[in-house]
Amino acid sequence: MQRVLIVEDSKVVQQILRHLAAQHLNVELDFAWSLKESKALLKSNRYTLALVDLTLPDAMDAEVVQLTLSQNVPTVVLTSKIDEYSRQQMLEMGVVDYVIKDNRDSYLYAIKLVSRLLRNQGCKALIADDSMISRAVMRQMLEKQLFTVFEAQDGEQALTMLKSDHEIKLLLTDYAMPTMDGFELVKAVRNFRGRDDLVIVGLSGAGTHGLSAKFIKYGANDFLMKPFMNEEFHCRVMQTMEQLNLIAEIKDYAHRDYLTGLYNRRYFCQHMDKSLKNGPISSCLALLDLDLFKEINDKYGHLGGDSVLTQVAELLNQSFGDCLVSRVGGEEFAVLLPGESIDEARAIFDNFRSRFADNIFYIEGEALNCTLSIGIAKCEYATLSEVMRHADQALYRAKAQGRNCAMAACTKSHQVTEKCTT
Repeated sequence: MQRVLIVEDSKVVQQILRHLAAQHLNVELDFAWSLKESKALLKSNRYTLALVDLTLPDAMDAEVVQLTLSQNVPTVVLTSKIDEYSRQQMLEMGVVDYVIKDNRDSYLYAIKLVSRLLRNQGCKALIADDSMISRAVMRQMLEKQLFTVFEAQDGEQALTMLKSDHEIKLLLTDYAMPTMDGFELVKAVRNFRGRDDLVIVGLSGAGTHGLSAKFIKYGANDFLMKPFMNEEFHCRVMQTMEQLNLIAEIKDYAHRDYLTGLYNRRYFCQHMDKSLKNGPISSCLALLDLDLFKEINDKYGHLGGDSVLTQVAELLNQSFGDCLVSRVGGEEFAVLLPGESIDEARAIFDNFRSRFADNIFYIEGEALNCTLSIGIAKCEYATLSEVMRHADQALYRAKAQGRNCAMAACTKSHQVTEKCTT
């Protein structure tokens, strides 16, 4: 679990930071008022990040900043005023960034900056540069921002690494490199990694006219001219990564059902179509439909029905958290179960059906039971419509058998023995 230390001696400011942190940070938080309290907390806890005031009553010369940095804790500084000497002092000490405390928005910026840095933890970044010194400088700056950093000595090596590791989300590439320059690397990478999947920042120490425009037109998200200031590097990287995360959040929002938080029908169909394009997949598809759901809506109203649907989604996530689980209709859900035979899949879903029937649902404190009918089909057909048709047919048979039933469709290779357990 990530843990953040916030050091601030003003009661009002600390209250503001507590309030904003509760809204924007889902991490363990410790607050300290002084250098003495900070020492005690650092002695007994390990911190992912620290947000600290530059001066405290018992630490007027940035001692608390020196303390957190000496414990290898990446540190963001809060300061009420800044001059060139203080700025240089902080940068030389190695802080990640500083925020000037001049209004409420600055505190919101500080908390959002902490949130952004925490999201970087575990995120992979690749530096492509033939200069060992340049790579070392950028590695140090990126590691302060909590990235996991890899290095490549030229474009070809970088391209090979990007092809083999799709978890790399940030590429910093120099223009002038042997075997493959930065332009050629960016063009090659964009053939298989889009702007919404990988951030690319071009770099160059040459003052060639139009270099930045060419980099961006070839597919880079941004450009930095060497030598660059630490603050400029930090801001460019943070802004481009924020754009990447915002795109990911928008896509996830578009792919989710608004009520249950499960994947929606659109995402489910897109995922299945993409998977089946390469031929039949070793998975089974189950369609699960709540029995007599209209009666629940009629008795408890649509808000009561919605409450049941959200509880159903929780049960599905608990039982099939490693599978693709979607809401594909009003009271119909789909689960893609990988790597099982049709008989094994039927046994798994029949066990879930039995547990589901015993589960107690609550609507405004009133308890009730629900049942499911389930149709299961092997994903051995060429198209999604064929797989869905076979699962639907099995589901209809389950309904016809009296509901609260799990049925498996016929496979291409053999007829499955249909037995409805209730």
